[in-house]
Amino acid sequence: MNMLLRAGHAIIGPSAVIAAGTMGAGAVASFLLTGAWFQYQLLWVVPLMLPIFVISVDTASRIGALNPGRGMFTLISQRTHRSVAWLFLLVNVPVHVLIIMGQLSVMDSALTSAATQLTGRPLALPPIAEAGIPLLIGVFVLWLVFSSGYERLQKVMTALLIAMLICFLLVAIRGFSEWRMILDGFVPQVPKDLPVPGADSPRSASASIISILGSAIAPAALLGMPYLAANAGSKPSALQQSFHRSIINLGFIFGAYAILVMVAGGHSLFSLENNAGFEDVASASAVMQGVFPGTFAPLGPLVFSIGVFIAALTTVVVAAQITVYFMLDTFGRDWKFVPGNKHYRVLVTVLVLGAAIATPFWSFPALLKVVLMMGINFLVIPAAFAVVILLANQREIMGDHRAEWWRNLVLGIGLVVSLALASTKAPYYWSILVGGS
Repeated sequence: MNMLLRAGHAIIGPSAVIAAGTMGAGAVASFLLTGAWFQYQLLWVVPLMLPIFVISVDTASRIGALNPGRGMFTLISQRTHRSVAWLFLLVNVPVHVLIIMGQLSVMDSALTSAATQLTGRPLALPPIAEAGIPLLIGVFVLWLVFSSGYERLQKVMTALLIAMLICFLLVAIRGFSEWRMILDGFVPQVPKDLPVPGADSPRSASASIISILGSAIAPAALLGMPYLAANAGSKPSALQQSFHRSIINLGFIFGAYAILVMVAGGHSLFSLENNAGFEDVASASAVMQGVFPGTFAPLGPLVFSIGVFIAALTTVVVAAQITVYFMLDTFGRDWKFVPGNKHYRVLVTVLVLGAAIATPFWSFPALLKVVLMMGINFLVIPAAFAVVILLANQREIMGDHRAEWWRNLVLGIGLVVSLALASTKAPYYWSILVGGS
């Protein structure tokens, strides 16, 4: 136990927070369904994405540590143009509200699923009670955020990161009996698309590759990490230590998480007759009976639901924090999470409770979702990489810690990948827009 506590203390920091926030229910769905559809054949994509994730987010962290008095959007306004910061704000805020609402819904579903597994029968609640569950979850999130300040929140998020990893390890561990097939999955290969009975479009291997790569280039991590680093009081003298923590949290732990979820899906779901029919986490996790042996088999969906709940919880916390950082910094207010910052507390409260109240009754129009995701994929992600590269190479921003050649190389690859992903998604978005017009 003492060794586990020491290990947890060694990784506490902004990179643990952003790693926990990135391990959301959306990422779980991408990795789990990839395993369900293609078993272990796309595991090789995970180690390819990790250097981009580690280096890009660590570089963003350095920007915050070296400029604790200036937020990322302030730096963007000063070094490019204020309209760039406003573009980031106007696209990211509604997207983050959409994410928070989605994650609250996932947490509600995970709780319902867990209750069903524990009681052995479907949970039947009156409509008012069903509508109240997201609100109660929202209150719990606010308690988690505000109970003892930013330093304690970092520790809690690190503990949740470890708990999440343990849950997914438990549901994946039997899959490692197929270790030869798992090792073969790290050899680059692109499997054939998987036909879906009764549907025109198959499960595309290239689309799964895109979704895996997309988890490593989230703009919230690039734009939000400087705020988290500055808020944590990261020092220029500790940049190397922060880099080591980034390697552990964003490389080893996030990579292990991705692999474990894919192995769980590949072992438990790929062999099922209707594996191509799985479309979301709820339908897939409900049949994960084979992850534990014998009499413990019914615990599989329960443990997985707990892991999904934690994943959604950490994403809500980080998304709410980062959104408020963006808003306060853009309007020239004090954006740091400190005891006396009432603006921060009020905005986080309004954001979380507003999303919790709206979740049971309202959802974003489908066309608006497409427009927002187009904005993220075509504008925000490539622009975020470009901004990080620009700021990381300016002496006025970085002093003697400007980006090394190898760091610039990885950041450049990330920019190219983001542009490539945008181009591959263009036909999909265009078809939806044309069809919806």
